[in-house]
Amino acid sequence: MSVRVKGAMDRSFKRILRRQKTVHGDMPVKDGSRRSLVGVIDDGTKTVRVVIYEAERSEELAAYQLDKTEIQPQEGWSEQDPMEIMHHIKICAEKAVEQLAVKGYSKDNIVALGITNQRETTIAWDRFTGEPLHPAIAWNDIRTDVTVDAILAKVPDQNKNYLKSVSGLPISPYFSALKMRWLKDNAKTVRRAGRDKRLMFGTVDSWIIWNLTGGPRGGLHITDVTNASRTLLMNLETLNWDPMLCRLFGIHRDSLAQIRSSSEVYGVVKDGSILDGIRISGILGNQQSALVGQNCLSAGQAKNTYRSGCFLLYNTGSRRVQSTHGLLTTVAYKLGPQAPPVYALEGSIAVAGGAVKFLRDNLKLIKDVAKDTEHIAGQVFSTGDVYFVPAFSGLYAPYWRKDARGIICGLTAFTTKQHIIRATLEAVCFQTRDILEAMNKDCGMPLSKLHVDGNMTRNDLLMQLQADLIGIPVLRAQSWDMSALGAAVAAGHAVGVWSIETWRATATPIDTFLPTTTDDDRDARYTKWKMAVQRSLGWAAIKKSITMTGQNIRNFSMTRLNSLDTLSAGSRKNSLFENADTDFEIDEECSTVEELLKYQARKFSIFPQKSKKERSILDDADYFMAKKECDYGLCQCCRTEKKLQKATNWESIEEMIENDPEIIFDGDHNPIVVEPRRMSAAPVELGPLDSVPALLTGSAVKLRKHMHLEKLPALFRTICNKFSNTSLT
Repeated sequence: MSVRVKGAMDRSFKRILRRQKTVHGDMPVKDGSRRSLVGVIDDGTKTVRVVIYEAERSEELAAYQLDKTEIQPQEGWSEQDPMEIMHHIKICAEKAVEQLAVKGYSKDNIVALGITNQRETTIAWDRFTGEPLHPAIAWNDIRTDVTVDAILAKVPDQNKNYLKSVSGLPISPYFSALKMRWLKDNAKTVRRAGRDKRLMFGTVDSWIIWNLTGGPRGGLHITDVTNASRTLLMNLETLNWDPMLCRLFGIHRDSLAQIRSSSEVYGVVKDGSILDGIRISGILGNQQSALVGQNCLSAGQAKNTYRSGCFLLYNTGSRRVQSTHGLLTTVAYKLGPQAPPVYALEGSIAVAGGAVKFLRDNLKLIKDVAKDTEHIAGQVFSTGDVYFVPAFSGLYAPYWRKDARGIICGLTAFTTKQHIIRATLEAVCFQTRDILEAMNKDCGMPLSKLHVDGNMTRNDLLMQLQADLIGIPVLRAQSWDMSALGAAVAAGHAVGVWSIETWRATATPIDTFLPTTTDDDRDARYTKWKMAVQRSLGWAAIKKSITMTGQNIRNFSMTRLNSLDTLSAGSRKNSLFENADTDFEIDEECSTVEELLKYQARKFSIFPQKSKKERSILDDADYFMAKKECDYGLCQCCRTEKKLQKATNWESIEEMIENDPEIIFDGDHNPIVVEPRRMSAAPVELGPLDSVPALLTGSAVKLRKHMHLEKLPALFRTICNKFSNTSLT
């Protein structure tokens, strides 16, 4: 080739590059077309990610993630640092935006921001300072066992499914309302903030949005219907906080976020970070977000996400299916303020990927989860009749047994670590079949295929085992993180850059795994699995509280006296007695458990008492369940003044919550009645302290609580001696 021709070609090539640089910026976009960008904040159990997509494309354009610090102060407890979450979001956003430059984009091309988050994880913070009042209680934390007992004591027959007709959820430590109640009962800072009207409760999405939109300087306290439906406080019909549920759990509505749809423009980022000025337009709980990302937008489609836990959602369309086989009814999504809600049945598995990490961290059977698990398990052709039930903190759906514990059975002298690792993978598959069996019974329509995603789906052996054990094709998405993609779809839809109709018609690339076993073989193995599950039940000797058993084990006053002597410094009761500004007292007249129980469910009905028989909050349940949107003032058909007349009187309900006596428990599950102290409006004159009983009963000085003499601090006794001729010692 001549030098002239070569030079002419070089000049032509340079002109093309300059033209592309002029049109597309510093670097050419990969296929020559520029699309709007949608960012997503993905807060998971273990990591925080920020992902950026081109609109209407499923491939990640840029992404960055950081691991979280896991806090486990006690067995079964799991906490997170809310401030670390916000710090990681800031760092991940900066790193992800930096990656855009080499792709021909900049931060200015991001037109919307979506948020997807771990559900049920609960945070309490101060509305004026923005500081968390307690570490976040994670979704898989089981510290609220005693709180569950106290709530069950209020419902007929201690029925854990009593609230499912309203909320779709059983009374379980899993859900946010129990965590909120526990924080109010056990965290001094949370109780004090509630009394001072400074308390804000929220799931992680509420915490993130409040901080991104200004925090104490006008931050938005909002959540979406998918996250709210996991709190045990939202009515599935009205899609708003239910007054009866808030009353039952003692949670003020003004501490809760406003419930919005999953796809609308909520506000703009105003935190001074790299995301400043971007519109927030999508919120979805991570499992509902994965349902959207998997394009399971039609009734009858289902997806399963394999992460630390395992979550299977079955789209039921506009129909709310009330499960009678241990599943949850939840909101799948609501893609716009005027769009109808779509519901789903959900089965939750507490331990999936966590079981494999248990093999690595506790048993030291593997070194690398991603590489070793599939390779070692593939060295044997079966589990050798070994079954592993990883019920480390109880079993979730469809069993809901908090007394279950992990068990490995079927061991022989020939069992190897290969068999145990393969049994661990099969345990994930068997738990998924448990949920599918329950869904088939509830819906009457067996599933024809299962969409899957999540970290664990990279394991081909696991996917093949799953297809073999459920007997239907398993369709694996090529992108393992469908949660972030679903939030991007919702956020882009709200600003008009990602059409739901187009997305519904999009064929997402998949890998398909077909069953290779016979029906007889899979059913025989499943029968053995059910036998192993039965052996795992009842292992945890959970001592029921006196509230649950109703037994007169001890005289209450003696219980209170003895339990005071065994308190730890950080216990709930100790904080009651050490706080000078507490408004509660121990009720001296409540001497038996029967009298104790009367306090919980038989006080402060919203209805006037026309007879001597006291109404309970349970008597109000039918009234609240019959409420419609018009009664709540949420409909579009009534005039404003008519709405005000029909709306629920939240002020009276919140007054009941403030005045309601509580039962709290010590470490031995001994009950203590704590009742609000109504201070006398008339001034009290200080007289001579003639006797100790006068001091304790308040005839001379109105104390804010009753105390035992020997529990009075030495300093307080010294001060009293200065002002009285009567010695306290």
